[in-house]
Amino acid sequence: MKNTLKVDFSNNLIIMDRTFAKLSEDTNSTEYAKLQSVRKDYPDFTVITRTIKRNPDKNTYKGLTYAYMEKYILGSGNDDEVKEALSEYRRLREIGECHKGKSYPVIKKWFLERYPEIENFRVA
Repeated sequence: MKNTLKVDFSNNLIIMDRTFAKLSEDTNSTEYAKLQSVRKDYPDFTVITRTIKRNPDKNTYKGLTYAYMEKYILGSGNDDEVKEALSEYRRLREIGECHKGKSYPVIKKWFLERYPEIENFRVA
């Protein structure tokens, strides 16, 4: 990812990302030189650091790893339920191997639907 410095002409703003802002604190850095150059070109513009809007209502499940899911499945229910759930879990994991980076949300959704009590232990 590239560190960015953008000029917003409609709002008279010079917008930099957090990394660019941190790097521009060093007066010997290229980011500092770029920032000063842009400020000289647009002296009436305000310099701001871009912030990422976060969704406060988003549910997060810190610690809900594949290892935790498997351990939880093994410790819940009777033998038939555990075998069925473990079989389904492993099938989803196997399918997910060919969809790197996209399988976790699907498996997490399946797990939370199957074990809704985990929802009560959510960590924000």
